[in-house]
Formats: sequence, structure tokens, C-alpha cells
Amino acid sequence: MKTPSKSSWGVIEKNNLDAECACRQFAGKSLREAEKMFRDNTLHYQEGLLAMPSIVLNHYAPVFADYILFNNSKGDSDGASSFLHMVIELLQANRSLATEKTEQTLINAVRHAATRQVFYDAY
Repeated sequence: MKTPSKSSWGVIEKNNLDAECACRQFAGKSLREAEKMFRDNTLHYQEGLLAMPSIVLNHYAPVFADYILFNNSKGDSDGASSFLHMVIELLQANRSLATEKTEQTLINAVRHAATRQVFYDAY
């Protein structure tokens, strides 16, 4: 999948601070760069996912899921918790943003993350 450019974001409303911030942070970032961002500061970078347009969300949300599934997230209870809450909000309020493939990727990651409390130090 081609990395979304700034033009993929379309016109962002002036008052949509979450979308403006997410665009500044993610526009033009490779999947590897996005994964590093989640690894470095999950709580900060996950906030913008639901403010992204569909094309961009479907590019970067699976990267967040991959981060949660693999060893880089060991001990990151905040990351795991914020991932679970992001997926809940996406499915309840913003379901049309995700493609079927992205939705299935996120749900599979939720199932996996939900069984790994000790791995995330989430007691």
C-alpha cells in the first residue's frame, strides 16, 4: 500500500485540532516510521487515529495493531489499553472509517491482546 501523502488528508476543518495534529504527525510517514512513533509514545500518537480520513486510518491503524501484537509492546499497558479503547470507539461511533480488512485486523488484534494482561503488565 502506498504511503498516504498530505493530499490524502483532504481539507481539514480549522477547528478540528485532532485531525490537524494527526496530519502533521503522520502525513508522508512510512509504515516503519509510524510503528516507531507508536513504540516511542503510544498514548500520544494513537489519539489521532480516529481523526484521520478513512484512507489514512486504514493505512496506519493496522500498524498500531501490529505494534500491540509483537514484542515491542511488552510492558506497555497504556498502549494495550488505548488500543482496546480505540477499537471500541471505532466500532461504536466511526465504523464506516475502517475497511472490512482493517476491521478484521483490529478485531483479531483485540482478541489476542485481551489474553495477554501479564505481557502488558496490566494487572
